[in-house]
Amino acid sequence: MPNFERVKKLSNFLFGVSSFFVFLLIINYMKDPYQEVYPSTFFIFAVGSLTLGISLRFVAKDAKEYIDRTVKFNK
Repeated sequence: MPNFERVKKLSNFLFGVSSFFVFLLIINYMKDPYQEVYPSTFFIFAVGSLTLGISLRFVAKDAKEYIDRTVKFNK
C-alpha cells in the first residue's frame, strides 16, 4: 500500500529531524548552557517530532490491520 509507505517515510523523516534537533541541543549546550532560548526550543521540537513520528507509525499500523481485516471479511 503506497499510503503506508508514505507514512513510513514521513515517520523516518521525523525521526531524523528529532535527532538533528538533539544534535543541535548538545552543540548549543556545550557552548553555554544558559545562553538563550535556543536549547529549550530545540528540546521541544525534538520531543514533538519524535512523538509525532512514533504516533504515525502506530496509526499506520492500526489502519493497515483494520483494512486487512475488512478486506478479509468481505471476501
